[in-house]
Amino acid sequence: MLVTCCCKRAACVFETESLFDANPALDCCGGLNNVDYSQMDMSVLAELWRLIDLTEPRFCVAVIAIIFNPFFWNVVARWEHRTRGLTRLFGGPYAACYSLAVLILLLNVYRSHRNASPVGVILTAVVGLSYKVAIAYEGPFTEEIYRQRSQRCKHK
Repeated sequence: MLVTCCCKRAACVFETESLFDANPALDCCGGLNNVDYSQMDMSVLAELWRLIDLTEPRFCVAVIAIIFNPFFWNVVARWEHRTRGLTRLFGGPYAACYSLAVLILLLNVYRSHRNASPVGVILTAVVGLSYKVAIAYEGPFTEEIYRQRSQRCKHK
């Protein structure tokens, strides 16, 4: 790949296999921030993009599964914490917990079976975003549970 620095000096034009090579020439004009990316051969990315159809039903199902999974376990965990409904349904907390874990794993397997294509790169970003939202939603709830528990232990 031919890379040219923004200063366009002849000394700053070099060939490299990737921009991540440990090539001292990348530092000649301030590192990667000043590289003229318009000179890069983007045909590989364009070819990859042609393989991705964002309107394909399998892609849409995968996105829904990705978003649904953390939402599902947060809602179910809050419901279980308030009502102990799963504990009663499965006859004990361990059976309820393991059953929920198996269901969550099955949802992940289904989702992963749908990430098995070049679209997986995009779906990985969707997974990251979904889990970031889930953590923001789940964090305060979890902290409150542990705060309540520690107060109960202090009063005993």
